[in-house]
Amino acid sequence: MKLVGLFLLFLLWATTGAAQERCELESKTAPLLLNLRLGMLPEEARSIFGKDLKIKIKKRGERTFFQNFIKKPAPGSLDGVRALYLRFFDGRLYQIEIFYEPRRDLKTTGNITDALSAQLAIPASRWKFEHNRAEIICGENSLVADYILNPRIELTNKIIRAKIEESRKEQKSAREQKKN
Repeated sequence: MKLVGLFLLFLLWATTGAAQERCELESKTAPLLLNLRLGMLPEEARSIFGKDLKIKIKKRGERTFFQNFIKKPAPGSLDGVRALYLRFFDGRLYQIEIFYEPRRDLKTTGNITDALSAQLAIPASRWKFEHNRAEIICGENSLVADYILNPRIELTNKIIRAKIEESRKEQKSAREQKKN
């Protein structure tokens, strides 16, 4: 009987411990994410890069900031970055997408996920791999890493992204009705 009681106690402890494993991607920073966080204001993102990147967006609605460094290399705080998308909704960062130049330390999707796991203190076992693409779903956020042409990382607030996609569908439908 004591053995059954100990087993049940252990099982209870194990399940509550797993349930308490917190996944807070929006509040963590990492060098591979250029120390950006979801929910940042444009001014906060601008302060990370200083004079290296001039982020200017309107406050309302859906806005995208894009910068590439194909013709000339990225400045100091963006060293190794090939292209950068920062997507904002109502003045808050909801998606960070970074394309890197080929790097010795990021030769495979596995290298990227290992580095992100270490930098964000996320267990490597949380990554789901499919077709040379890795993803972690963490509450309302997703973190994607792949290596198709170059290393790429994308951190997205899925709830805001879904609202934007729905809004786009409604706008497209309204335009089509207006044409007819």
